Parts: sequence; structure tokens; C-alpha cells
Amino acid sequence: MIRCDRLRVDRGGVAVVDGVSLDVPAGRGLALIGRSGAGKSSLLAAAATAIPIHSGDVVVAGQSARRAAAAVRRLIGSVPDRMPDMADLRVGEFLELFATTAGLRGVALRSAIDRALAMADLSRRADEPLDVLPSGPAKRLLVASALLHDPQVLLLDDPFAGLDPLERADLERLLEDAVLMGRTVVAAIDDAFVPALFTDIAILREGQLVALGTAEPASFAAGRIWSRTLVCPGRAEDAARVLAPLASDPRAIDADTVVCGHDPARGPFAALVAAVVTAGIDLERADFTTPWTAQLLEQSGR
Repeated sequence: MIRCDRLRVDRGGVAVVDGVSLDVPAGRGLALIGRSGAGKSSLLAAAATAIPIHSGDVVVAGQSARRAAAAVRRLIGSVPDRMPDMADLRVGEFLELFATTAGLRGVALRSAIDRALAMADLSRRADEPLDVLPSGPAKRLLVASALLHDPQVLLLDDPFAGLDPLERADLERLLEDAVLMGRTVVAAIDDAFVPALFTDIAILREGQLVALGTAEPASFAAGRIWSRTLVCPGRAEDAARVLAPLASDPRAIDADTVVCGHDPARGPFAALVAAVVTAGIDLERADFTTPWTAQLLEQSGR
């Protein structure tokens, strides 16, 4: 549905996206992760035809961003990282502005606005000024405005920034619905905490694609050691001794908690769990020390 083919984007004579190739089919969600300045936002802007492409191309449903920019803009919905400065508008007026810009008129315009308000759970806030909207509803409004013309591809720049856990969950549900409806969703995520709705992950570093795979640890396991935590109430020292032959540097950090490195090449993590349980040690919890996607980004930056 959206494909980058050796995409290069220059800013100030410097390549901020350098030879990136990737392909995201319909009904998939791609999370772009990378440190600040990695090129995530520039890639999205090029795909949205908002900035020039130096070489290569972005192709959306067969349309070239370089040769058919207007056609590509009809196929995509682009969500910026913050609300534009339109504080004098109300929520419904904001959507009407975007719907009109997308070419909607009459009954089609009204229907699209009502549908967008319902989708974003904002129907009761249609008459509220933009400047009183909390961050969560504001983000949902931005997504709703990008979906007014029913695009096939949704591009989002750091959509979860500044949201509390409940607001984040609400936005995740909205985006998950977009994926389930067969849209392609591509989002730049600065904190590397990737929601479950994303099916694929790409890592950018200094404008280059350094890793790409499905959103599961096994896709990125080669050559990596994951930091894992096991909670064994009152038996952390015993668990660390059991894990010594199987894990890297197992150590008790308190009476209940063991941290160790797990190398997938030495066997599945389930084998470590089984060893602890077989030794008669109660295991309350076993998981990644920090989300595996955050570990992945940290290791990819070395």
C-alpha cells in the first residue's frame, strides 16, 4: 500500500533520510522508532508530499509522490505531532475546515464530520473551542480530521507524546480500528514504547534503516541479549544460582527480584522459567526488564 524505494531526503544539503527502502501492505501498522534526529519525521513528511524528495520515491497505492503528488495526498491522511494554532475555532468548525479542504460538500461533508466526531468520541464536544481540549481529545481530533476523506494510508508523527495512560489507550483503540478497517498506519514513535496495534517495526539511525521486522522479539533476536526480570518472593538469591548456567550475569537486586540477560541463541526464555519452577522456587512474574522495543532501540544505537 505504501512503499519507500531508496528514499533520500536532503535538508540543508545533508541527507536526513538516506536510501530507505521498506514496504507496508494494507491492513498493517508500522512503527518507526529511532532517536531524535533519526529521520522519522522527515520520512513521514516526504511520504505526505510536504517536503521534496531528493532521490528515490514513495509510492502509495501505485501513485508516485514525486510524479503524482496530488493523487498521493488524496490517498493519505497526515497527523502532525501537535494541534495547529487555530484556537479561535471550535471542534466542529475545525473538522469542517479540513473536510472542505478535502473537497467534501453538502450531505457528504456533514456525514463525514458526524462520522469523525463519533469515531473520536467527540460528538458531545463539537461546540468546544480547540484551546480548552485536553491533550487526549485533541490528539483524537487530529486523527479524526485526517480520516475525513477516508484515506487508505494514515501517517502519524509522535501520536502518543504527552498523553496519560488512559488517553494513550483511547488513541490506541482509535488507531487499531483504522488498521482493522484495512488501512495502512505508519507512525513515528519517539519513546519506543510500541502499542500492540503495530504489526511491524522499523528502526532508523542517522537517516538510515538499520533494522526491520515484525513486532515480536524473535524478529530481532539475532545477536541480541534481552534484559529480563523474574520476581521470586524471598528466593531471589536461590533463583540467581539456578539461572547461572543458563543466563548472562543473573543477580538478585533485592530479596525478591532477579535480573539477568537472556540470549535467544542459547535457548528460549521459557527454559529459564522452567528451571526456576522445577527448582521449587515460586515465580510471581517473569518479563522484560523494560519493554523489548525500548531495549531494541538502545542496542541499535550502539
